[in-house]
Amino acid sequence: MNHTEKNEVQGHEHSHKHEHHCKGGCCCGGQGHSNPKEQETITLNKKELEFLLELKEFKYLPISEFVMSSSENDHIGFRGLAPVYLRDLRDSMETVKEIGTILKSLEKKGLISLDYDIPLQGYDYTLHTESELYKYFLKTVEDGKNKPGFLCDKGEIEFGSAALTPLGEKAVQSIHIEEV
Repeated sequence: MNHTEKNEVQGHEHSHKHEHHCKGGCCCGGQGHSNPKEQETITLNKKELEFLLELKEFKYLPISEFVMSSSENDHIGFRGLAPVYLRDLRDSMETVKEIGTILKSLEKKGLISLDYDIPLQGYDYTLHTESELYKYFLKTVEDGKNKPGFLCDKGEIEFGSAALTPLGEKAVQSIHIEEV
């Protein structure tokens, strides 16, 4: 989604009505669905809708997770932060956590998948590896390993992707934004 389209959606928040036009076999509660989530009405807030529309346009979004682990014990590892979706090298922890909450909500609703073991082929994850947030994460792990009881001494990044699920595909195909 380019910035013009995004601003257009944001700028007309109160002048657009979001409607779902059911044509049978959709995600809004028709008969014969095998997935219980498909039988529910799915409610989205504005930010969730924006991400779904972004995924509709781009198909996949690059995500990552920051992981702490121990070089001495392979069984010790913790997810420090995930999902991480960045738009700028200077994105703050607050921004990344807010976006992560949105992405987790969409995943919980069955609309997207967050796959940390499926990086986007050909995508340059430099935005993630060179971000201020990842550098801060690495510094935190480095500082922590000098503290008693801190189990981890390595900070790593794993690349992944976010994608629409079949239910998410159906949902974005049924979203219509109309002028009121």
